[in-house]
Amino acid sequence: MALNVNLTSTGGLNDASAIFYDRKLLTRLMFSLFFQENAEKRTLPKASGTQIQFLRPVNQAAVTTPLGEGANPNGLVWQSTKILSTPLQYGAFVSYSDRLMLEAYDNITEAIHDVLGYQAGLSLDTICRNSLSGNMTIQFTGTAVSEATVSVVAAGVDFRRASAHLRALAVMPFEDGTYHGIVHPNTSFDLQSDSAASGWIELNKYISIDKVHEKALAGELGKLYNIRFQESQNILTGTGAASAVTYHSWVFGKESFGAVDVANQGIQKIVHQPGDSGVADPLNLNGSIGWKAYAVFPVLDSQRAIEVIGTSAA
Repeated sequence: MALNVNLTSTGGLNDASAIFYDRKLLTRLMFSLFFQENAEKRTLPKASGTQIQFLRPVNQAAVTTPLGEGANPNGLVWQSTKILSTPLQYGAFVSYSDRLMLEAYDNITEAIHDVLGYQAGLSLDTICRNSLSGNMTIQFTGTAVSEATVSVVAAGVDFRRASAHLRALAVMPFEDGTYHGIVHPNTSFDLQSDSAASGWIELNKYISIDKVHEKALAGELGKLYNIRFQESQNILTGTGAASAVTYHSWVFGKESFGAVDVANQGIQKIVHQPGDSGVADPLNLNGSIGWKAYAVFPVLDSQRAIEVIGTSAA
C-alpha cells in the first residue's frame, strides 16, 4: 500500500500555497492604498509605448443668445488639455537560503509575504501622495499664508471651506455623491473633538442607512460637510509657527488626478524557489520573493483637490 505522503513540494499544495500567499500580499497591500482609491484610473495596453495620455475637456460658456428662425449658430470649437504621463517601475525583493527555510522556527515565507505586501502598498501610496503634494490647491488654517506661519489646529470650518471651494468651482463629487478626504489620526481627533463643527457623523451612523453608500471606503471613519473621511498614518507632516507640527490633509473631487495600470498587470508577485535559477544557483541554495509594479499619478486638475495644512491638538 502506498502512503502517497504529501510534501511541501507536492504540485497541488504548491498551487494552494501560491494562492494563499497572493492573498496575504494583496491583503497587506490594500491597507495603504488610500490615495489611489480616489484616482481616475486608466490602463496602458501592452505594446502601446511608454506614455499614456489623459484629456481634460474645457467647459464651454453658457448659450444666452436665442436661435434665429431657420438660422443655425456657429459650431463650437472643441478644446481640451492634454496630459502625458510615463509610468515607471518600482519593486523590491528578499532572497533566502534553503537552510533558512529548513531550520527557522517561524514560517519565514509567510512573514516575507506580509512584509513585502505592506511595503508595496506603502510605496505606491507614498509615491502617489508625493506626486500630489504641493501641486493641488493649498489651504492653510487660520490666517496663515505659508506652512511656516501655520499655528491653528485644523477644525471643521477648514473642511467646510474646502468643500465650499470645490462646489463653487462645480467640481463633481464621486459616484457616491460626496467628496473624499484623507486625514492623519491626529487630525481626525481634532475634527471629532470640534464642538463648533456640529456635523461629524460616525461611520456606523450612516453606512447602514444611507443607500448611496454601498460600502465603506478603506480606512473610512466618518463624514463631515459632505466629505467622507479616510484615516491614514501615511500623511505628510511639516513645521509651522513656533515649531508646531503641521499635518497635510486632503479633500478630493472627481478626476483630480490619475493612476495608470500598465497592461493590467497591477502589482506582480514574483517567487523563485531554490533550484529555479539553473546554473546561476547550481546547488539549489537560494530562493527569492519580490514584487514589481508600474506607477504614475498625474495631476489632472489642480483645482479639483484641496491640500489643507494645519496643526493638531492631539
